[in-house]
Amino acid sequence: MQLQRFIRDFVFGMEDGLVSNLGLVLGVYVGGGSQFAILLAGLASMFAGAFSMSAGTYLSAKSQREVYDHEIEHAKRSLKNNPKKYLKEMRKILRLEGFSKQEISILIKHFEHHNPTTFVTNYIQKKVGITKEKLDAPLRNAGVMFLSFLLGSAFPVLPFLLNSTSTAAKIAISLTILALFGVGVAKTKFTHRSKFKSGFEIAAVGIGAGVIGYLVGLILSWI
Repeated sequence: MQLQRFIRDFVFGMEDGLVSNLGLVLGVYVGGGSQFAILLAGLASMFAGAFSMSAGTYLSAKSQREVYDHEIEHAKRSLKNNPKKYLKEMRKILRLEGFSKQEISILIKHFEHHNPTTFVTNYIQKKVGITKEKLDAPLRNAGVMFLSFLLGSAFPVLPFLLNSTSTAAKIAISLTILALFGVGVAKTKFTHRSKFKSGFEIAAVGIGAGVIGYLVGLILSWI
């Protein structure tokens, strides 16, 4: 399994779990919620969010594959029924990509007489903008999203297992910021960006969400 293919879902799941649950538990805490209420809200958000996000990821990845497969089958039928139209379109595509007339003629002749399957694959890749090898794996991507969201959303909740004091809230904020920073640093293994900048970027988003959750809870506590 190539980890690069799942880094998007890992970062998305971790960041969303951390940010959404931090805002939620802080909102309930500042709003005067009891320890039980904070834990109930946090745990419910953990599992509901994990299932929702993984289901969305699965359906999205599956739809992507279905669109690709449909385009492949449609192109095969159309090429068989009206080859001149599609060969003409391919000529235009190759011309835009910088091929010379001679090179285009050679490629089209090869596609037409020797390897129509290669033509269909290349045509669809250029039309849809993705190769079959780059398509998401629905179950694997959904699994990565589920586990990463569950893991991320656990950090803001764990401190409240002990109590619902300001100390627990401070620890939740600290853990969440550290986890967000860690996610940013971890993704630089594949993005090769500055570790500090990447970590700070994601941590800043989490801090912003935490502030919003805190303010919402504070405002509601005044009503």
